[in-house]
Amino acid sequence: MKPNIIFPFSFCVIFLFTLVSANAQTKAVSDSSIRILNNEIENLRNDKDFKHVSWSVCVVAVKSGDLIAEYNSDITLIPASIMKVITTGAALAILGKDFRFKTTLEYDGNIDAKGTLHGNLFIRGGGDPTLGSDRFDSTTTIPYLYKQWAKAIKAKGIKKIEGSVIGDADIFEDILTPPTWVWGDLGSYYGAGAIGLNISENAYMLVFKPSRKIGDSAVIARTEPNIPYLQFDNKVTIAASNTGENENTFSFPYSNYQLINGTIPLYKKEFPVWCSMPDASYYCAWSFSSMLNDSLKIPVADKASSMRLLRLNGVVKKTERKNISTTLSPPLSDIIIKTNIYSINIYAEHLLKMMGYTRSGNGGTFSGIYAVVNYWKSKGIDLGGYQMNDGSGLSPMDKVSTRQYTEILKAYTKEPTYPELYNSLPVAGKSGSLGTSTFKKTFAENNLRAKSGYMTGVRSYAGYVNNKSGEQLCFAIIVNNYTCSASDMRVKLEKLMIKIAETK
Repeated sequence: MKPNIIFPFSFCVIFLFTLVSANAQTKAVSDSSIRILNNEIENLRNDKDFKHVSWSVCVVAVKSGDLIAEYNSDITLIPASIMKVITTGAALAILGKDFRFKTTLEYDGNIDAKGTLHGNLFIRGGGDPTLGSDRFDSTTTIPYLYKQWAKAIKAKGIKKIEGSVIGDADIFEDILTPPTWVWGDLGSYYGAGAIGLNISENAYMLVFKPSRKIGDSAVIARTEPNIPYLQFDNKVTIAASNTGENENTFSFPYSNYQLINGTIPLYKKEFPVWCSMPDASYYCAWSFSSMLNDSLKIPVADKASSMRLLRLNGVVKKTERKNISTTLSPPLSDIIIKTNIYSINIYAEHLLKMMGYTRSGNGGTFSGIYAVVNYWKSKGIDLGGYQMNDGSGLSPMDKVSTRQYTEILKAYTKEPTYPELYNSLPVAGKSGSLGTSTFKKTFAENNLRAKSGYMTGVRSYAGYVNNKSGEQLCFAIIVNNYTCSASDMRVKLEKLMIKIAETK
């Protein structure tokens, strides 16, 4: 029989004090802070503007994994643009922070002694979403880009082209947009499709002339850049000056027919509207060919074309191509900063397709989704109920839970590319959609970082914050089907994020 062991009273007190202290040190957030946060969530549940909504919130301590607060955290909801966090995080891991897209200028045939190219000039796209963009330095803009290409052509000794300039977008599939995108979005700049040879973010500006009186037909002045082959069926009229832009452009990918209806406000100056370019690969070839003919006096005998158009006409022939020059995009880490700060849909869709191409050789939306889903599964994330239909979150068929978001955000803190993802997120009171007055002079200002999401009836946030005790928390909030104003819902959720930041 084992003897009874009797501990001295003083030893028991010390042991119990040590145990309590250890538990207190490992607790991420105090009970009082949790109560305050839960009260804020309860207040929202009882808010009249939340009566008909489906919504969810989840807050987790990154280091310990403790669940700080949650409501409906396992239901899946439409995330809107916070889907970009999932896409950009996977892209950094799969492609690498230093990855650069490549666009090459090539030719087939031969160049004779007089400088005549007996063949075609090809612009082979590498899926670069920044080609021709003005969001970076001057080296990505069209004027600089075309000037460099022209220099390379002249350095090669080409003075005349007997063939044509051909846009090659074959690195990606010909299907420009995910099938679940809403038709009404496709004609707008934010609904521009991702194509293997992108140019100017596949967008153009439609400029209306100054208006004179309400009820008049709005008159188109021009497009910027000039795209003379587009055909506009213009049904836009002038409304009161305080009505804002209520114009819609309806367009199909690859179609030059653009139907425009709705209203624009009474305006003393020209009124610009941003639209999606129906065939960026063809436009890139056409505009560069026009510059060679008109400005550089390098005659191009045949009309510009694209590999897709040549296939449709049954005239594609495999020929050996030689490289003239290579254009590199900014590094992926810089592209992702722009993607998340400015919520650029087309950048996210290009990243998705490039992940598909890298993993399987297929530059398509579904191969990209497969790559992203497998990446997050490899990190141990439970994706039950998760539905991904695009990379940007524009699809109303996307479904994610806030618990999945917090698990993804928590897991990513252990990844080598975590600093790049973290630094790409808007900062409360400072940048992107979080640069609002609500966060000013609160503990969240310059501290909380999160991607926001917005579409009709949807508001969402996902990100990180260090609370008053220095504990890093990750959180996600998604609200669907609200009926109050978008700005009212934004303020309500910003106040909830401030409460998350103030825990200790």
